[in-house]
Amino acid sequence: MPLRVCLAIGLVFCFATASHAQRDGVGYRQVTLSDPNDSGRRIAVAMFYPATRTADAKPFAMPFFAGLEFYEDAPPKQDPRPLILFSHGRGSNPLAYAWIGQLLAANGYVVAAPFHFRANTYDARIAYLANNLWQRPRDLSMIIDVLGRHPTFGALIDLTRIGVAGHSQGGFTALWLAGAEVDAERFQAFQRRWKSNAMVPAHLREALSVDPSPALGMRDRRIRAAFAMAPGIIQAFGMTRSSLSRVAIPTHITVGARDTQTPPEDNAAFAAAHIPGATLVVLPGDVDHEIFVNECSQEGRDEFPEACIDAPGIDRKTIHARIEDDLLRFFGAALR
Repeated sequence: MPLRVCLAIGLVFCFATASHAQRDGVGYRQVTLSDPNDSGRRIAVAMFYPATRTADAKPFAMPFFAGLEFYEDAPPKQDPRPLILFSHGRGSNPLAYAWIGQLLAANGYVVAAPFHFRANTYDARIAYLANNLWQRPRDLSMIIDVLGRHPTFGALIDLTRIGVAGHSQGGFTALWLAGAEVDAERFQAFQRRWKSNAMVPAHLREALSVDPSPALGMRDRRIRAAFAMAPGIIQAFGMTRSSLSRVAIPTHITVGARDTQTPPEDNAAFAAAHIPGATLVVLPGDVDHEIFVNECSQEGRDEFPEACIDAPGIDRKTIHARIEDDLLRFFGAALR
């Protein structure tokens, strides 16, 4: 399955420097959270956090990718930090964006990035990739609820300073939580298109719901800032000029100028034009949708060329440095 990845990152107070020197070590732990309102929903969450690097600590192995260095189960720093929720792209997973978690944690944030329920690389079903999209923002809100009581991470996060970031469908999710409601009729029309899509096996289509009501009222007022990368597909999923205008928190949207999956004009630019005070950054040149994934090793480029190889003249490391600046500056100001 091709990797679909997204970006999210933040700055903490004055820890970041122009070179983004890592003041803290970065710890990584995967936790499994159970939804208190639905015993059948258990969600794996990748946690990146400021940590103390011990002498026997070993980097977490990440094949196919380059430029990563974080340590599994490293002892966490104990003072409360801002929390950034990160939502991956459709059918992807949070480790495809590990560079974002690493950067944020190195600069003082705790990052919680779920493997979205039945919509990730390892467990994907058409119902959750399509008609049950509303499950994605619910995943993130549930994580806030449960992490606050978690025996390890409850004491490490400051629940008064929460941001959200995401890529592609995760970028849409970030805007959804920020208050950009979907129009019920438009979302229902989107569901019907999948219900009637003959390319999907009939027995799977039978299980697809056509009910927009669970998709309404997704705003989470605990979230104070949203950073959306190549959000899509804004209008097809049901967001309108009116609903976007209701977003009342700082919002930053970024996209590649040559994004072929979520073309800027109809998605990122449309959203930014109608969200009050939103910042839009269009990364110039032949920057496409997958620019937000980790840098890839040669092995990764060989195995996943679609996700790892950019257009001639585009240097992913350089583009990431630009995104890092924007994300650290944005979250540093918004969650100050």
